[in-house]
Amino acid sequence: MAVGRLSGVNETDRYLTIAVDSYENWNIKGVIFQSGSSLGVPFNSFTEMMIYMDRIFDAIEGPRQTFETRSLPGANPLEFPMQRIRRERHTGNLNTLYIYLRFRYHASWQGNIFWNHGLCKEAFESELQFILLSDAILKGNKREVNRAALALNNPACSYNEQWKPSESYMDIDMGQESPPVFGICLDKLVCTEAGPLLQAVGRNASFSVKVMFREHFTWQGILYWREARVQQQFRSFKEMLCMISGVLEAMLVSGRVLEADGF
Repeated sequence: MAVGRLSGVNETDRYLTIAVDSYENWNIKGVIFQSGSSLGVPFNSFTEMMIYMDRIFDAIEGPRQTFETRSLPGANPLEFPMQRIRRERHTGNLNTLYIYLRFRYHASWQGNIFWNHGLCKEAFESELQFILLSDAILKGNKREVNRAALALNNPACSYNEQWKPSESYMDIDMGQESPPVFGICLDKLVCTEAGPLLQAVGRNASFSVKVMFREHFTWQGILYWREARVQQQFRSFKEMLCMISGVLEAMLVSGRVLEADGF
């Protein structure tokens, strides 16, 4: 369901500091800070970081989301609590990124990312572009930063052939390490600890993804949850990741037994 776009949020509240403590093979860990507060929100994956950033902006009512996030049948929207820790130092052990979020249109994000003490800046028009830019920045790969930024000027073509929508379903198995899909380790974007945790409770969560369109610099398609035999359309890469996280939250955090057909 679409919601209003207007927001009266203070401009300074649109800035977040991302203190990145470690990053390797799409596995990111760090702390999010807002408005100079010594209280930060720790995260252990790209998806956690994005979910917490959305919650921070929801709390101040801006920039407002234009769509409510969808979830897969049998997995309610994410409910796990957002923890805060006290940390005086806002710089990361590895790097420090600064995010200015202008809008949250199309179930996605639009804004700017700053690094190198704020001296370098690039725009992003979706959460997927944000992830690709962050990956290149944290790896110190200036060429990839430039290529990702160039792609922002032309949504009809990608800067790399591997980012084009697939003609077949892609598989994601959260119970074991999955091979990269379009160059991204999707399971690590969601939760690096999912495999051992699922094995400990004797369950699995596997998905098939059909990317049908690539509008607004992100993906649109269908996510199929194989164990429950249910599917849902997603309107952005971020919404797809949140749907997968919702399944893991239901299975591992809340301890609920899902009753979807075939599960």
